[in-house]
Amino acid sequence: MATLRQAIERHIERGAIPGSGDISVRILLQAFRPVPSDSVRALQTQMFDSVSQKRPWAVILCRFKGQMPDPLVENPIEQFYGKLFTPGTGGLVEYWRDVSLGAIDITGSRVFGWVEIDIPRSKAGVGSGEGRSTLVDRAINAAKGVGDDPITGFHSQIAIYTENWAKAGAPAGADWSDPVWGPFWIDGSADGRGKVTLTPPHYVEDIAAHEMGHGFGMQHDVSDDFITHYADPCCIMSQTPIFTNPVWKTNFGPAVCFPHLMQREWMYSHRVFHDDGAWLSLPNGISLPLAPTSDPGARANLGIKLAFKKADDPWDYYLEYAKPTGWNQGLSQASLFIRRIGPGKDVGPTPAILGSIIVPATIGTRAQFVEPSGNVRFQVERFDPEGRIVKVTAKKL
Repeated sequence: MATLRQAIERHIERGAIPGSGDISVRILLQAFRPVPSDSVRALQTQMFDSVSQKRPWAVILCRFKGQMPDPLVENPIEQFYGKLFTPGTGGLVEYWRDVSLGAIDITGSRVFGWVEIDIPRSKAGVGSGEGRSTLVDRAINAAKGVGDDPITGFHSQIAIYTENWAKAGAPAGADWSDPVWGPFWIDGSADGRGKVTLTPPHYVEDIAAHEMGHGFGMQHDVSDDFITHYADPCCIMSQTPIFTNPVWKTNFGPAVCFPHLMQREWMYSHRVFHDDGAWLSLPNGISLPLAPTSDPGARANLGIKLAFKKADDPWDYYLEYAKPTGWNQGLSQASLFIRRIGPGKDVGPTPAILGSIIVPATIGTRAQFVEPSGNVRFQVERFDPEGRIVKVTAKKL
């Protein structure tokens, strides 16, 4: 979760704090003057507020035309999203601050509704020409129609609907691909403009966070074939690995993977080791210390980027160390992930998972993976008994 150290790193990244020399809490309290003046929590909040980009969302709760209020259905949905977007609840405000490393802040998000859109449920299926874009546009227009403004001051919009189908009776397990029921499917998820439509279930935070990820410009992760979606074993844009939050009792996580952080310019660039390709000619390869992006207090790189020189198709390897903690606590074991950014099959370049290595439990034991497209051997071993830092070696074979 977000820490004072992460706030410090964000200020170093922005040039507001020197990257070298001692930085004490006392000095920071004097510089930022939080209220109360001796509160570290207030200091941390103020430091994030002064460097994070404000990206609040408008969440619009929707009824179809002629649909009567149903408190048994609607009240839990309204309460869930109200809490999910409220600071201090451990919901999406904290999630996006943490996984963006303090780069963005969705505080100020607002839940609007309930509003009535201008078509009945029977006309909402994709067979009637309704898709996620038109459904969110109808929600925006409905909110405007009752005097609200879900546009000004908001990064994007999320339309919430209470039904998955344009008519009742859909069999269990049916989805958009069903040849009989497909035309009656109400199209959820994000559109190409970064706007989101969500349909039941309304208790799974990883779905909401994933669709918001599209709203922030991220595409689905792919496998090494650059075609297969949802392939990454540790990224929100693949929605794996999730965990059940004991407070919310719903699915949460995981975090955002290193290549997405780089694409969005959310990563602390001063904590990334970047080699322009010289490592390829080293007889023993290159060995570097690496810590998780969530642990900036560790004396190690938080990401490694190695250029692979190839005349017809050069790329960069992105190396990330992740542990089963925080938003990644659904991960079964501490692992090194080897990725590159590839062409994808949809909008544009996106992270592709090439392989992963489970970090050995004992110091002195190495595990390895040979990445076939570059014929590169990656090795990983513990640097310390707690596994806070690992030693990563890459060698061209």
